[in-house]
Amino acid sequence: MVSPVTILAAPHRLLFLVGAVQLVAMLCWWLAVLAGLYFGTAAPAGGDIPAALLHAPLIIYLALPPLFLGFLLTVFPRWMGYPDLGKTAYAPVGLGYAVATLAAWAALATGDDELLAAAIISALLAALWGGAALLRVALCERTDGKDPTWHGWSILAALSAGVIGQTAFLFFLVDPAGALALPLSNRLGLWAFLLPVFVTVCHRMVPFFAGNVVAEYERWRPYWVLAAYWGATALLVAALQFELAILVTGGALILAALTGLMAFKWWPRNEAPALLWVLIISFVWAPIGYALTALSSIGLQLGRAPEHALTIGFASSLIVAMVTRVTQGHSGRPLELPMVGRIGFIGIQFAAVARIMAAIKGEDGPWLVISAVIFVLAIAPWASRNAAIYLLPRKDGKAG
Repeated sequence: MVSPVTILAAPHRLLFLVGAVQLVAMLCWWLAVLAGLYFGTAAPAGGDIPAALLHAPLIIYLALPPLFLGFLLTVFPRWMGYPDLGKTAYAPVGLGYAVATLAAWAALATGDDELLAAAIISALLAALWGGAALLRVALCERTDGKDPTWHGWSILAALSAGVIGQTAFLFFLVDPAGALALPLSNRLGLWAFLLPVFVTVCHRMVPFFAGNVVAEYERWRPYWVLAAYWGATALLVAALQFELAILVTGGALILAALTGLMAFKWWPRNEAPALLWVLIISFVWAPIGYALTALSSIGLQLGRAPEHALTIGFASSLIVAMVTRVTQGHSGRPLELPMVGRIGFIGIQFAAVARIMAAIKGEDGPWLVISAVIFVLAIAPWASRNAAIYLLPRKDGKAG
């Protein structure tokens, strides 16, 4: 029997468990939808809102946030030199996303759009609770007269954009006929919420990780890069919202250049362990995705290739890298990439390439299904192994 003491012993446990299960479940649901659409197999019952419109916001607001919030609620206080958060700060976040997960499964299985709205409300409340916990730490830093931890404020800015985007998605679920809510939700969710969270975490953590394991490594992470990234992100989001193609191109090119510079500066020049390489290779997808966005904005027919280079190639690869590192270290296991992590990471690279091929081929159905199959087969063993770890005490007998 799983002990509540164990599952709530650290911020990441319940959130990583919920996120891992939710991510696999969402991918399986989407695979079933695609297979039914293109091959006539049994598909989930749909509600009034087409599954194609739900796919992106459900991944952005339900599947991925528990995974990176589990990470943030663990590391955020440490970035600022404060003790770890207590259970009252992180347990409601995990429970909120757990309720959202169960409600979402029931809604997608039955086609109940009202129940899906309830799932989003639960996730939104969880996000607000978690964001408030992080904000309290950041405000303590200011009250104590410390210099601001800009990575923390960058995260809070991204979470704020996510709350606005998730609220817009909720409005869409209540009134699907509204023309503005869903595009706003998707734009904020991807460009101002999801991607800035991952870029900020990488800017903070990759040089730190690499400096500990690579000989003669330069820990390069100037703040001007982060500030410029946010400026270009604001430009891109505004340009997308008001359909200003030339500014979309400019913003995307700046973001491609900035993330390309980060990848170049962070690339290990000496021997490095696999757990670092997966972080670096994951990050390389960021300049690729932004460059594809720029090319798409000038008329190249790329379909949804830019978005999936960033969500599958960049974000999903980083999820495997970051979650594996926390899971290994905080369960008393060696900081190494296990076999299921290697399979998951390599599989995600193939899934990303297949999804880009589908987009280039005009959203080709067989390629879409191939990408989804690869993704599920790659990620399921990794998620299963991790889920079992979160339910057990640490191997070294320590707390957490």
